Amino acid sequence: MKAIPAVTAIAAATFLGAAASPAQAGTGLLIAVQINSFQDWGNFNQDPVESTNTPGDAIRACDWTADGWAVTSYLDVGRNGTWDRTVSTSGVPSDFCTHWETGNLAEGTKVTIKACNTKAGHAPKNCKEEDTVA
Repeated sequence: MKAIPAVTAIAAATFLGAAASPAQAGTGLLIAVQINSFQDWGNFNQDPVESTNTPGDAIRACDWTADGWAVTSYLDVGRNGTWDRTVSTSGVPSDFCTHWETGNLAEGTKVTIKACNTKAGHAPKNCKEEDTVA
């Protein structure tokens, strides 16, 4: 079995199979949106974790399946149907997580994170979404 980054493993254990619920501002919420039975995923990090220098209000995509499909994570700020922030593993071999795509949001901002397997010329597949607040 492949090792996954510790912070993501903790998020997976905490949120696996559970629907996201609105969090209180400043709780340091880290959500993992699983696809492919948690072989691939997207993360949303609400607030910085100083000990690990993890940025707040950020998303990333993680591709752990060597299947020719990338992982793309999307963030909809304000839940208005527009994907305001995206990050993808496209063009990089599996066993890889992207950098954190970050930008500060006002506390209490409603957001949706979505993760999908993506491949040029194909419709996204295995998409999952979760709602929370920044």
